[in-house]
Amino acid sequence: MLDAAGLIEKHRSKGALIDTNLLLIYLVGKTNRRRIRDFKPCDVFEIEDLERLEELVEYLGKLFTTPHVMTEVSNLAKLRGKELSAFRQLYKLLVEQMDEFYDESRSVVVDAAFMPLGLTDAAIALLQRRNLLVLTVDLDLWMTLQRRGVDAVNFNHLRASNWHREPGQRRH
Repeated sequence: MLDAAGLIEKHRSKGALIDTNLLLIYLVGKTNRRRIRDFKPCDVFEIEDLERLEELVEYLGKLFTTPHVMTEVSNLAKLRGKELSAFRQLYKLLVEQMDEFYDESRSVVVDAAFMPLGLTDAAIALLQRRNLLVLTVDLDLWMTLQRRGVDAVNFNHLRASNWHREPGQRRH
């Protein structure tokens, strides 16, 4: 199996599915960068992580999702007033650009990943047949995807290695 940088290069311009917490960071950060440090689901991340994630999204070119991920992102966005309106506008624009894959919940709950991971992550694990790159910070999900042979990158590994797109590489 390729390392994180190798997987990113393999899926360059093909896109990726971004798990709930990373997608939430991405949208909250685009709404208000300063919120990264004090917004509860994102408070373990720094602005540099947001910048790395933005660079990665641009580099990969396209985002994929599931209805489960998008529901969680929407529900976790506990913002108010103008920030909530701005967040929802960005959310709407992003949803309109994404390809969305899904399996019915009745199919997801019978998969072996459901009991240890829950509905959203088990639905992501079922996407193995789509040959997508999955970006996550969830160690249990990442390990499950690794066992299933899914191309998956744990964003924490990118943080530790200080991954950035090479300066000479094209932007998409």
